Amino acid sequence: MKCQELGTLGAARTRQSGSDKLAGFRNRNGPFLHAHLVSPRDDGHHCYNTTYYQAITILLRSTCGAYVIYSPQRNGAESKSEVAKKKRDQKRSGAERSGRRGRDTAGVVQDDIGSEERMAGRLRGTTRMLAVCLVYLWTLLGSYCQMAPAVAGGTKGWQVGNGHKYKLTNTLIFRETESSKSTGDVGFRVTGELDVTALWQDFNEPNIFLLKFELLSPQLWIKSRRAPEPEGFVEHSSEIEQVAEKPFFVLWRHGDVEAIYMDPAESASSANLKRGLASLFQYRTLDDEVRQRDASGFCDVTYLMSGDNVIEKRKTACTHGTLPPSKQHPNPMFAVRLKSYRNSKYVLTQSLLPERVNDYEGHKMTLVSKPDIGTSVVSERTLEQTVETISATAIQANSAKQAVMLLKPEYKETDIELQPMLATCPDTGCPTIDQVIEKYYKTLTASELGTAKSASAFLKLLPLVRNASPEELHKILKTPRNQRIKMQLLDIFGAASTLPAHQAAMKILRQDETGDETERYLWALSLSPTPHVDVARDILRRSEETMQNDKVSETYALAAGAMARHYGSAAVIEKARVSLELGLETCTGEECKLKFLRALRNLRCPAAIPTLLVYALSDSKAIGTAAWRALKALPREAVTDELKSAAHRIFYQIGGPRRDSSVRTIALDVILENEPSEEVLRDFVKYLSSKDPAYEVRKYLSQRLELLAESDARVAEYLRNIYVNGNVTLNNYHMQAQRGLSTAFARHFLRSPDSNGSLVTVQEVNSGLLKRGIVDVVLESNEQRQAMFSLGLFAGGLGSFVSNQDEVEVDDAEMATAGMEIDILDVGIRPFVFFTGQGELMGHVWSGTADTRTPAFQALASLYSHSEYVPLGSGFVAELDVQGAVSFELAGEIQLSLWSRNARSLVEMNAGVTVHGGTRVHTSFVQSKAEFTMAMEPKLQLSTTVDFSGPSALCMRLSQPITVVKYQVYKIERIPGSRHRLRKTRRMKVHSPGRSYKLNQKNNEMCAKFTNLS
Repeated sequence: MKCQELGTLGAARTRQSGSDKLAGFRNRNGPFLHAHLVSPRDDGHHCYNTTYYQAITILLRSTCGAYVIYSPQRNGAESKSEVAKKKRDQKRSGAERSGRRGRDTAGVVQDDIGSEERMAGRLRGTTRMLAVCLVYLWTLLGSYCQMAPAVAGGTKGWQVGNGHKYKLTNTLIFRETESSKSTGDVGFRVTGELDVTALWQDFNEPNIFLLKFELLSPQLWIKSRRAPEPEGFVEHSSEIEQVAEKPFFVLWRHGDVEAIYMDPAESASSANLKRGLASLFQYRTLDDEVRQRDASGFCDVTYLMSGDNVIEKRKTACTHGTLPPSKQHPNPMFAVRLKSYRNSKYVLTQSLLPERVNDYEGHKMTLVSKPDIGTSVVSERTLEQTVETISATAIQANSAKQAVMLLKPEYKETDIELQPMLATCPDTGCPTIDQVIEKYYKTLTASELGTAKSASAFLKLLPLVRNASPEELHKILKTPRNQRIKMQLLDIFGAASTLPAHQAAMKILRQDETGDETERYLWALSLSPTPHVDVARDILRRSEETMQNDKVSETYALAAGAMARHYGSAAVIEKARVSLELGLETCTGEECKLKFLRALRNLRCPAAIPTLLVYALSDSKAIGTAAWRALKALPREAVTDELKSAAHRIFYQIGGPRRDSSVRTIALDVILENEPSEEVLRDFVKYLSSKDPAYEVRKYLSQRLELLAESDARVAEYLRNIYVNGNVTLNNYHMQAQRGLSTAFARHFLRSPDSNGSLVTVQEVNSGLLKRGIVDVVLESNEQRQAMFSLGLFAGGLGSFVSNQDEVEVDDAEMATAGMEIDILDVGIRPFVFFTGQGELMGHVWSGTADTRTPAFQALASLYSHSEYVPLGSGFVAELDVQGAVSFELAGEIQLSLWSRNARSLVEMNAGVTVHGGTRVHTSFVQSKAEFTMAMEPKLQLSTTVDFSGPSALCMRLSQPITVVKYQVYKIERIPGSRHRLRKTRRMKVHSPGRSYKLNQKNNEMCAKFTNLS
């Protein structure tokens, strides 16, 4: 099939300028015209499709003012060659007739001359109008008309036995995210010459070639202070010369790389670099959107012509199947954001082969919670054709594989996607786990918990524990010297959550008599963001067993719920739910039911709502409170109308017995935290004017509404309308100034454009004493909210110790009790009960228990856990890794005097946070990386003073000491086998001043009273 040439254009005239209209039509219908006017041939060239000439005719009618008729041969039109042939035939027949007749009249000759002049005039007019219409046609089709004639005419592409020489420059730069200057960057450059020769052509499909690629004289350039220009490069010897030792072959078809053949003995670094070179020769010559596979992976590729023989290429949504899968933290607050771009610009020769290629690629990694912290890698490549041509002997073969066999019998076909690099150790060797423990032994002791150094030691040991064998790990736990740091080692084993670590830990914990070590290990498993599924199943199985130690039994159940949620599999979560609900159903005692209700709170499965609602309506205060806390912990999208209705009935005490104030306030929180409507808020405001004797509940509601209005503009607007439209009935002093000491407020301790940190405090008071108090350390970023730590205090049955009898809800039969509940990273820990009954209370008072600072909870836990491999189109593999840890300690002390009838307490929360991450590229000839480390040690102190010698007085002080955030950036470059090592460091400190948080005016007045007494 031959391409139809453009037929004769009829006469046309221009009525109006249609450039604007043509531009709009081209933008809207360019792809349509290309698809229908230019059709592919079997040999890869494109032909104009005569079936759709009418579409152009209609368009040119509107722009040229007359019909422009395309006349293909099959429609009866004459081509230029036929017109010339017909003229020659006419002249030949005329001469024959003249010979026969023997004479010509002068009149006939004159008529012929006049006819030819008239025809020439018409042709000149037609030519002028043809030129005008072609200008419009050129404007309309744009890039399509630029390319299609070039493709259709002449021989294009590779010529067997010939090739081209290219000059290659490949540069990689590593820098920190916010760096706007090149100062301090590290990186390297690879230069060389690339010979590309066509050795074989398919007989059946002429556009299929076997190309030989050969990289000549590769040279490594490194950043150096001895460079002739600032931040420049200098040559350095390396093993990159090995890349030039062997050529490789590419099966090229219509601009697509269909196969690569190379020596299987090639090193991974050399093979990947060659895959990147082959990917440069994968391109299209027309606008297109396709899915293509190259060194970057399987990508969405967009081709756009931006000029004469200029093509722009953009790759997005790349996936890979040859590199290890990425590992991400399940909590979006601790996620890592990666922004990438992959753009190329091709300048083609008249033969549609690359004359110059500019390839740009960049990947920026940042923390979601703090986008100004991170690293980036930028790759720039330039491939430029030289004037030198190459010739070679063509290969005669039936197929490409046969041609490769004739050239290099040992070569094999390989994937174009990059392959992973094997882990390498520094020249001094990889450190062993015993060496690292010895190096950080002092930092791992209990006295260092709550510091950034402790968290850093955790990060150093964690990857070694993950890769160790069960025997090696068992030996570490059994070593007598390590008994001093055994608890911290169990934290690391639990965070690793691998089968070998679990087997070693459980073998050692068989000898645990008190259960303290077992609980410490189970807490670590609960906090692991990526538990092993077999470990999670084993913990669930053990939670179903009967145990003599009630504390360990409850911790097993809580760990089973948390691990199933963190693993994230629907099947694992459902199995855990069924097991926990079955255990709850078979319980007979209250403590047993509380255990499984708390475990369901850690699981947070919406399918457990019906079961939890049954226990939420229980007459037991403890069971009802535990059930509502489990319901409150559910994600917002899981809260149903049925649950909201039940919470509404509980709060207003509709259709049932009077409820405990803690149950009512938690039910209230469920409603307020799930987008309450204006009608619901109006009912709450009306309730504030009711005569409910539980005035502390009304005070709690008033404080919660104020707190919610501060953070939710929608709620603030609803409340404003309610107060304005309610007139004096709802907007008065009696409504706004509720009686009571209960409070709820939020105070910011961190403000930045991308994230905020706040302390959220909720205190429910009864009879002048704290009944239920919660202090949450909350981090917010990009509509994500994460409670980093939650400290809850509870007390009851202490009314006999105070003289205030105004509060109605005083249950003389309630047993005196007090305790503490802890949530860390959304994982609930079993409650720590200080005392149960007045007998235990008096025993603590007389013995002075905890009258000195006593640790209550200690842990090392993983905070960030992100690992990702990014294939660079230039032939390198970038490794992105972010790991973070927190070292936590909760300690306190209390002094209580029955003689003076007062008490003082101090609770300290110390946390050491370390986040380490970076981007690196490791090859056999060069290694470069950019790393960052962020460390801080936030502290929080809550002191309480109570005087019940007369009217009860309670003073609470919440303070935060000075906090220093240390930020360090390391950029390192080294060449294996040489002494070259370049290290650039930047350090920065940010000081956050200490502060004391105002709770409320009533608390200030109480604290002033204590100050005056002292």
